[in-house]
Amino acid sequence: MTRVIKFLTDLDDYELAYFAKFKLKTYMPETQSEINKYIADKGLTEQRIEKLIATNPKRDTENGKIRCPRCSTDKIRTEKVEWTNNTGQFGLEDEISSLDGLDGRATYKDQVICNVCGFWIKDPNFEKKKKSFWHYIADGIFNIFTGWY
Repeated sequence: MTRVIKFLTDLDDYELAYFAKFKLKTYMPETQSEINKYIADKGLTEQRIEKLIATNPKRDTENGKIRCPRCSTDKIRTEKVEWTNNTGQFGLEDEISSLDGLDGRATYKDQVICNVCGFWIKDPNFEKKKKSFWHYIADGIFNIFTGWY
């Protein structure tokens, strides 16, 4: 049994539905075939997956754990990553990090990602978030007036 299939056996039907909809396509074709077979063996059709996602009862549960805002699972991973995207940011934490960078020291922050649906809960380096057009305009103006090119 592959590692992915072992992971899938730990998911309930609701989590498996979110996995199928949002994370399945991130795997290589051969692994996708294995996953699709497992999903079919569990009796999850596209219609059933959509129904499970629409009626997810976990949305109402609160038990103090960090939960994914998209699928409500508590199966998440936290990784310490070097905080690299702090230029042009405002705030004491950003300034301290920038000064530490000048001394060759790295600042680390938590990156939190859902293992079930792949949603990035905390993304300190803005790797997955799309920036708006206005963000780029403001960034450009800030860089012109501060000399950051």
